[in-house]
Amino acid sequence: MKMSYIIFAMLGTSVVFSQEYLESQPENPEPGKCYAKCVTPDEYRDEIIKIESVPRHEKLEVVPAVYKTISDDIVVKPSSKRFITVPAVYRTITDTLWLKESYHKIAVTAPRFGSDDVEVEVMPASESWVAGEKDPDCPSINADDCRIFHYIKDPAVTRNIPVSKILTPASVQKTRVSGKYKLIRRKVEVTPASTKTVTIPEVTEKVSRRVLVSDETTKPISVPAEHVNVTKKILVKKGGMTAWRIVPCTIPKRVGVVPIYYTSGSAALTQESKRLIDKHIWSILKDDSTSVVEIGSHTDSQGSASSNLKLSERRAKAVVDYLGSKGISSKRLIAVGYGEKNLLNDCNDSKKCSDSKHKENRRTEFKVF
Repeated sequence: MKMSYIIFAMLGTSVVFSQEYLESQPENPEPGKCYAKCVTPDEYRDEIIKIESVPRHEKLEVVPAVYKTISDDIVVKPSSKRFITVPAVYRTITDTLWLKESYHKIAVTAPRFGSDDVEVEVMPASESWVAGEKDPDCPSINADDCRIFHYIKDPAVTRNIPVSKILTPASVQKTRVSGKYKLIRRKVEVTPASTKTVTIPEVTEKVSRRVLVSDETTKPISVPAEHVNVTKKILVKKGGMTAWRIVPCTIPKRVGVVPIYYTSGSAALTQESKRLIDKHIWSILKDDSTSVVEIGSHTDSQGSASSNLKLSERRAKAVVDYLGSKGISSKRLIAVGYGEKNLLNDCNDSKKCSDSKHKENRRTEFKVF
């Protein structure tokens, strides 16, 4: 009996199956035909979230004191009387005249900020089925006939955004500043003259002085809040399955082309890789519209197994995107990331190898249906 198999055409970067997919079958299948079902990835859109990094606050600005200048006629010697026989008797006193009145000096303390952070969800939680290793007891030669599937639930991804908060508001401290004064010496009559009195006019002195009109104070200045923009991924459309389609029932065969290689940790295609894809893969897909290609990507053993699996999926997707840019439908491309499972040499985690040895495993191989 001829063995039948199912082709899984991928648009994303990993082979993900739901329970519904495993239980579903094509409607009214024809005997002797082989079918493929395409998987569409989740679709996201970017949403910009504005986060307040510095709150709106007020700072204080010092307003200087205001003075006005006035002139006073100060009596330095009052009028008196002089007697012909007995002169008047005086004593000298000292008066204090304020030339500049005292005021309050203001010192402003700026507001003090502290660091804080706001937790923002940048990627929602997701769940999926991921193809794993083959069942070792499976009698089929095709690895996909007895594939073990893992249910993976990825938690939401959050990001802490640094912001500022006011610890201590702005404050004012007043210090009294002494003014300026002048000592005025003047004579005061103790005993008036007797007998014949002669009037002696007063003696004055013109003095200019500054009088405080308004004390030094402060005025508030409003400082607007500052914001930062954070990009958040929003799930627009959940990926899933499309319709079944008939494909050739041939066993996949490796194309006679040297595999393409990558720089360590990179999924970028080199110009040489693109040239090989154009010559050996794109030409087949262009000439034969019924052909389907599996794009199997691998990594070396450097790094963790989980990160290498994701890297191999990105490498497979890079090839899918490149062929898509040249007009090849994604329904004809099967992208599979194998991670570090299928090493071509013994450069595993237990052995130290040169980069040239590791490079042999950083590859993408092609199979044509």
